[in-house]
Formats: sequence, C-alpha cells, structure tokens
Amino acid sequence: MPLFDLRVLPLLVFLLLAAWPLILYPALMLLAGRLRRPAAPVANPAEWPRAALVICALNEARVIGAKLDNTLALDYPPGRLRVVVVSDGSTDATAAIVRGYRERGVQLIDQPARRGKLTNLNEVIPACPEEFVVLSDANVMYDAAAIRRLMARFTDARVGCVSGKVIITNTTPELSQGEGSYYSVEWMLQEQASRLYSMVGADGAMYALRRALYEPCPAGTLIEDLVIPLSIVGRGYRAVMEPGAVGWEEGPSSPAEEFKRKVRIAAGASQALMHGTGWPRRGAPLRFWFVFVSHKLLRWLIPVNLAGALAAAALTWAHPLSQLVLAGFGLMALLALVRWASGVRWTLFDAPYYFLFGQVAVAVGLWRGIAGTQSVLWEKVNR
Repeated sequence: MPLFDLRVLPLLVFLLLAAWPLILYPALMLLAGRLRRPAAPVANPAEWPRAALVICALNEARVIGAKLDNTLALDYPPGRLRVVVVSDGSTDATAAIVRGYRERGVQLIDQPARRGKLTNLNEVIPACPEEFVVLSDANVMYDAAAIRRLMARFTDARVGCVSGKVIITNTTPELSQGEGSYYSVEWMLQEQASRLYSMVGADGAMYALRRALYEPCPAGTLIEDLVIPLSIVGRGYRAVMEPGAVGWEEGPSSPAEEFKRKVRIAAGASQALMHGTGWPRRGAPLRFWFVFVSHKLLRWLIPVNLAGALAAAALTWAHPLSQLVLAGFGLMALLALVRWASGVRWTLFDAPYYFLFGQVAVAVGLWRGIAGTQSVLWEKVNR
C-alpha cells in the first residue's frame, strides 16, 4: 500500500493544522528573527508622559501592601504616575490597607459589591485624565524600570498598546518544566510578531495603552487582554511586546489552579470569536492576519484538529500512516498517564503530560465559551 493516497488526505490536513502553531510557525518565526536585522534601540521621550496605573483587586490583603510599596518605588518621574486601586467588593482588609497609602498619593475606589474586573475598567479607564493607562494585577511585582520601558515604546506614534514580560515564579513542580518551555517560546513569538507588525493580545498582568484608544468591552467579556489590544489594532495602531519591561508573578500552586486558568482563557477566546470581538477588523494587514491565524486561532483549535486527526486515522486504520498516528497518540497518552499516576518527573513523561493537560483544558474551555457557561467572575485562589 502506498504511503500516501487520497484516503489519508483529511488526516494529513488535520495533522498540518495541529502542527502549524506548535512546531512550524515557531520555527519559521525563529528563523525570521535570526535573518532579520536587530531591532533599533528604543529612544526615551524628551518628557515622560503622565500615566495612570490601575490595579483591580479582590481580597488581595496578602499582597496589596507589597504591591503598592513596589509601585511607589518605581523609577518614574515624581508626579507623573498616578496609582489607582479598585477594590472590587473585597471582604478582607484590602481596602483598609490601600487607605493607608492615601497620603502617598494612592487613590482607592472601593466598590461595595463585586462587579468584575471588566465593569470596573469600563468606568475607570475612560475617566482617567492621563494620556496613558497601565493595567496591572495586584500580585505582580514590577522591575524598577518597567513603566519607563513601557512608556518609551509610545514614542512611536503607531504603537497603541505595549505588553510587558511577566515571569512566573514558584510554580508547582508538577508543571514547572513544561511551563518554562512554553513561556520561552511564547515570548519569542510575541517579540517576532511585534517586529513583523503586531501582537494579537497582551499580558493582562502588565500592559499599557493610549487611553484615547480604549473602547469599552462588551458586558460579559471574559478575557479583556485579548479584546482590548485587538480593538486598538483595529483602529490602525500596533500592539507590541517590550521585553525590558519585566515583572514577576507567583505561578499556580496546583495543577487544578492552572487547569481553571487555561479553561477560562480558552472560554474567553471562543466567546470572543463568536461575538466578533476576537477577530481582526476589516482592513487589517495580511501580515497581522498571518500572526492571528498562526499564533492564536490555530492554537485554540489544536484539540479540535487533533480529534479530527484521530477520527480520520481511525477511519483509515489499515493505512501505515494512520497506524503510526494512532500508535503515536497511544504512546503519548500512556506516558502522560504514567506521569500523572506516579508523579515521576522526567522530560519523557513531563512533555506529553503538560501537552495533553493543556489540550484537555482548552477543549473544556472552548465548549464552555460556546455554551456560555463560563462565569465572567474569576474564582480567586486563596494561598
């Protein structure tokens, strides 16, 4: 039997669609980065602009004091960075701790009932008098130069959104190796997409935007750090990554916590696609469509394409290629199962475990986004 015939064409298509965002696109972008000239250094503005740093906090008493100390120690000209903390119905001492920083210029918006991050952003950002707004999570500590690095990128008038580089620390050992590999590739792709034209989303823990470009997100939006940058790019501006703007955030303390996070992201992606806010707008450059399809759309669809490949292989099980695919998936599933059951940490077991763990979470999230069963309110983890 020939290795290739029309009967396995659907299998080959599904395999290609699954392999493109995982292997082929990263390899292409890595090669392009090595062939392309180094990016020109970013010049500092003649006068640092005024900016507002907005922190939405829910029961963050454990970290909010350290976060504000970190923020007030940032290397940014005095009087040009206003700090706003929105306590979103916190039931612990979050608001009381923030009030203790009032004399140091920190503004508190104390919401008596929980409304969700998006509702607060839709009110706070348009009301900011500053030209730029920086959005930060309460548990992310910034490098002293982070805000300067973000603001410097806006000297390019075409840039409307700048995302920082948030490094995950203290991740549960069960996921640390796979997570480290993932972020190394992700940062490379973000940098190369920024140089090609624009990133698709931003890191919600650290990103800045031109306040005038902000469009309130539709009610119920799950992942605003996808929808907001896309809307900015849709207005003719770029969203770029600044690798020199560094922050640190504690990673998940358990696989269950990370699973919930991945489910929420995937649910937000499918929701945004269905509502039309997760697509590039008409007139977007072809190179941005290339990044969007390669880096986001096909990545979200990996579990769908893998399921299609398995179904196509099962229907043509007598073909050598189909047998190879079925055997390969069976081996990967077995190695992941051994890793899950035994807890043995070794790359041979870690890689398939982390991959399948992520794909199951994405599949669950896609379904929840389509079904509309994912809550817009994030389930906070208390540590």
